Amino acid sequence: MLPRERFAWIWTIALVLIGAAYFIAVAVQQQAHAELGFLTRIATLAVALGSLAVVAGGERLFALLSGRHRYEAPDERERFMDARASTYAYYVLMAGMLIVGFVMPFGRGGWDIVHGAFLAVIAAEVVHHGSLALAYRRGWRV
Repeated sequence: MLPRERFAWIWTIALVLIGAAYFIAVAVQQQAHAELGFLTRIATLAVALGSLAVVAGGERLFALLSGRHRYEAPDERERFMDARASTYAYYVLMAGMLIVGFVMPFGRGGWDIVHGAFLAVIAAEVVHHGSLALAYRRGWRV
């Protein structure tokens, strides 16, 4: 498995699992307490983002220790796959940000907007790296 493909799979799985755990934790906290404190909300977000940083750093450390740290420039096929995956992710991110920026401020505010933006970023990253991982498996035709 190519290092870029391995990272795409690991990152997609990590985003889904950590994102799901974050939103489940937020839902449980909201059910348990009437009003959550600022530090509780920030700590929950920091744990989720820190977990993603540990996954990304751990994967890079594994690549470095396994001797595959040598950077190889992507070839034409990899650049095409990344461009197409980035296009899909861009549309998902723009749809999410339009909802967060134009719809949510009128009905909700504060942390609901933060959660919506975080969900849009996670969804866009899952689409990007998930479609990139699938492209390595199946290939894309021009």
